[in-house]
Amino acid sequence: MRLKRERQCGSCTACCDGRMVLDIFGKRYSGRPCHYVGEKGCTIYKHRPKNPCKTFNCGWLKDENFKYPEFLKPNNSGFILMDWKKTKTGIPFIIAIAGRDGYNNDAFLWLIDYCGENDLNIEFIMNKTKHYIGSKEFKKEKRGKSNI
Repeated sequence: MRLKRERQCGSCTACCDGRMVLDIFGKRYSGRPCHYVGEKGCTIYKHRPKNPCKTFNCGWLKDENFKYPEFLKPNNSGFILMDWKKTKTGIPFIIAIAGRDGYNNDAFLWLIDYCGENDLNIEFIMNKTKHYIGSKEFKKEKRGKSNI
């Protein structure tokens, strides 16, 4: 019998640190940490709202096959992996959002290698600026330009 393991947030609060837009109890947090995050995590954890707090799962947390190593957990890597998306023409890509304090270069290089080996693309958001890594077709479509 094979036991199913699940990943846990644990001490990670990267989704609450201001890099994502949050609406908590009608108050919008964009570019600044959620008011309810303390030194040891969420101060209202038992009473946190369903959306986004109970429903949001980053890409690392959703990774049931454990293809993403522990060092890609957002509080280790410095970036949050989001769900896989497809461009309008069907090109697959993942969004990675870096924190204000930077990111772990080794973790980011691993992600670039992983995506390169699997013909996948990355939309990397850092300081509200989007950077595109991957195929020429992906970059062309995301940038909306005819020349690369």
